[in-house]
Amino acid sequence: MTQIFQSISDLKKSDQGAVIALGNFDGLHRGHQAVINVAREVAQDIGQPLGLGMFNPHPTRYFKPELPPFLLMSRRVRREVLDGLGIHMCYEIPFDDALRNMDDEEFVEIILRQKLGISHVVVGEDFGYGKKRCGNIETLQKHCAARGIGVTPVKPVGLHKLYGKYGSTEIRDALKNGNVFHAAHMLSRPWQVDGIVSEGAKRGRTIGFPTANVPFGDFIRPKHGVYCVEVRLEDGTDWLPAVANTGTRPTVGGEEARIEAHIFDFNQDIYGQHVDVRFRSFIRPEMKFDSFDILKEQINKDAAGARAVFSI
Repeated sequence: MTQIFQSISDLKKSDQGAVIALGNFDGLHRGHQAVINVAREVAQDIGQPLGLGMFNPHPTRYFKPELPPFLLMSRRVRREVLDGLGIHMCYEIPFDDALRNMDDEEFVEIILRQKLGISHVVVGEDFGYGKKRCGNIETLQKHCAARGIGVTPVKPVGLHKLYGKYGSTEIRDALKNGNVFHAAHMLSRPWQVDGIVSEGAKRGRTIGFPTANVPFGDFIRPKHGVYCVEVRLEDGTDWLPAVANTGTRPTVGGEEARIEAHIFDFNQDIYGQHVDVRFRSFIRPEMKFDSFDILKEQINKDAAGARAVFSI
């Protein structure tokens, strides 16, 4: 299991010396995995543990706190994925005023050498760092070499020139367009949202479609509409097939976007549970209907379509 260091101050000697992949790692997608795989090879070659250095909060959130939600994964989901990638240690580097004002050499000296004590760092070749992004791969190599730290840059990876590289921005764009298939390909797994099931107006129950309502929180909002999804309950049971709406519910005057997932052939009280929802396919965009009866008719069609996708 990955050891998470939420503070990098006063690390023990035994927690230093790692080969780290360094970056934002929102999504831990195939591009990130390429960097991590190179770091793994280096770690095995020199006999050091494999680590990951990531910034917290995300630098975009630090510089632009007014931006709407944009994250691809929660801390909880990240831990699950890190465990699957075989990361020994994850260092959360605080992105604060002190870090913002470090120049490129100060970052290498204070963060990489003094605090993390790393032996080697692997980054994407377009990595920028330091105050006003004054540092690049060339300065990173220079400052690290002066301190006995190895550096390996990694070229971006992608499917082919028509789709471009695997990147967090590209995944966000795919989700905004409802293209959860392409997002899943770039992530190497279905996009996953998690949160606490809250009580809603319970209108679904009146028409035989009770829903688990899950807030998006700081997750990016996908294209509003209806999706085939799967839900995993807090007890860690298997993924359960479901159909979900991910919008503001204009027919009933809703305002805030959230996930409303109807789990097929399921009748349990799961209010207050922390559940996971992963997106499988897009069915249709969200629409405003002239009446609740027409909405009910469409929900039945959506559910039938989702059942067909899941072969149930």
